[in-house]
Amino acid sequence: MHKSEEKKILRQEIKKRIDDMDTEKRHGEGRTLSRILLKSIPEGSTVCAYFPLKSEVDIRLLLKELLDRGDTVYLPVFAGADTKMIYRKAENLHNLPPGEFTIPEPPKSAEELGDKEVDIILVPGRAFDRQGNRLGRGSGGYDTWLEWYKKHHPRTPLWGTCLQCQLMIEVPTEPHDVLMNAVITANDYIEISLKD
Repeated sequence: MHKSEEKKILRQEIKKRIDDMDTEKRHGEGRTLSRILLKSIPEGSTVCAYFPLKSEVDIRLLLKELLDRGDTVYLPVFAGADTKMIYRKAENLHNLPPGEFTIPEPPKSAEELGDKEVDIILVPGRAFDRQGNRLGRGSGGYDTWLEWYKKHHPRTPLWGTCLQCQLMIEVPTEPHDVLMNAVITANDYIEISLKD
């Protein structure tokens, strides 16, 4: 079976796992993960994060706490005719109009990240494994941006964040997939030592 077919099957399996999860359990994992991340991110950091979809671990509590304590937070925006992913600065969680895919995004007037260096990048995914492999949603938006960003800033850590049910023994990978430096859930904090 081709890797792309394996990925498609795993995405469906993970979707079912998330759909079958108790809502309160999902919220609980999101709150716990938010508290773990808040303790792990030094105060005054500049962070690339994401506004969670319904099928992603809910880190809105973390976003609120980071902004409240004065950290700088950038969120993804899908911009332009090719809906390429970029990051813009979020001043708060109230002024986030729905973007191209109805995901709340900082407004067009918000400062763009460009190729500035950040301290940490939080990366959502459909699934992760303990080796730092990530399965995306299939659009390639994150992979393209992460690959480009890592060329400019190879030392910036990528932290994959997910629900416990999204942590797999092995995730199928292809050459374009970008490895994480850590995978973090409500129960696991897995640091991965990557070879240069």
